[in-house]
Amino acid sequence: MINCREATQLTLQAEDRTLPLAERLAVRLHHQLCGNCRRFARQVELMRKASARWRQYSEE
Repeated sequence: MINCREATQLTLQAEDRTLPLAERLAVRLHHQLCGNCRRFARQVELMRKASARWRQYSEE
C-alpha cells in the first residue's frame, strides 16, 4: 500500500507519462481509501482542464 506522498507524486507523474498497471492500481486503491488524495486528484484534473482552456483562449 502506498502512502499519501507517493500517491500525490504518482498523480502528478500521470499528467506527464502513462503509469504502469501496478502504479495505476496502487493509486486507484489509495484513492478509494483516502478522501484527501482523491480530492487532490480532482483538483489536478480541474487545473489541467483550465490550463487547456486558457491555452485555447489565448491562441484565438
